[in-house]
Amino acid sequence: MKKIVCVAVVGKANDPLYFQDFSGGTEENRLKLHYIVHCSLDIIEDKPGVKKVSNDMYLGLLYPTEDYKVYGFLTNTKIKFIIVVLDTTDIKDSDIKVLHLRYVRTASNPFYKANKKIESKIFQNDVAAIVQSL
Repeated sequence: MKKIVCVAVVGKANDPLYFQDFSGGTEENRLKLHYIVHCSLDIIEDKPGVKKVSNDMYLGLLYPTEDYKVYGFLTNTKIKFIIVVLDTTDIKDSDIKVLHLRYVRTASNPFYKANKKIESKIFQNDVAAIVQSL
């Protein structure tokens, strides 16, 4: 089973830009992962220092559930990266920064509309490759 269960990219207005479930589970499990990602947004907002402008911030472990751990990363443009992993897995900041670099490459494409849903096949393949490598 893969270590990374879910990857989400959330815009500055908390609008979903990208969500991918890698668990291969049921629709019920997919809804559970949506709920976990949604709950993590509240935790990110409550973190100290999040409201001020700073360099890219690895937020670390946001919270554990009974099955998963949720990690976060916030850019200075308030784009949030949320990764849900199995409870036996830990994620380092360098792991999420690789995902952030792929997002920057996608967002730098002149055909990408800022703060819109990411539908790039290249980005989806990059995320799948990152998930496989961890």
